[in-house]
Amino acid sequence: METYGISPLAFWAAYSTSNLIAITLIWSAKKYPVFTRAAFFVIFIAAAAANTYIAIDSPWAYQDYADTAVPLYKQFILGAFEAIITPMILIIALAQLTIAAAMLFKGKFLNAGCWAGIVFGISIAPLGLYAAFPATILMAVALFVLQRNQSPLPAKKKPSKLVRIATHALK
Repeated sequence: METYGISPLAFWAAYSTSNLIAITLIWSAKKYPVFTRAAFFVIFIAAAAANTYIAIDSPWAYQDYADTAVPLYKQFILGAFEAIITPMILIIALAQLTIAAAMLFKGKFLNAGCWAGIVFGISIAPLGLYAAFPATILMAVALFVLQRNQSPLPAKKKPSKLVRIATHALK
């Protein structure tokens, strides 16, 4: 398992760490949503940067994913994908950058970013071990929890005593 030139020990350490982080993000999405948003910002920015670099520098490296992918994905990776690796990965990197940016907002932008991240995580899960499966599914769960538990818009402030008196007097 010499993926990207790393040793099996390094691979399994990265694999385990990815899954532990994903589990932690599920927990933190409910208790510490600001931390979780920051973590997803960093994760998606790093993924976008790494994918951009690899897509330009050594796009053939993505064919290694076929080794652990489900048959349909494997067929695509070794077939039609070969001719469009760089533009396809750059589009994916742009999507990852957009998801990262959405983590900086609240409301509809955050919600859209969470859903995009959920779709992304589920979409790459069939790549298997090389995509740290099941980490991508666990991260999709964390994003779902995050978007469900995002802090609502601030509650309407109670009018001041002067405003209440004036409103009452005008009735």
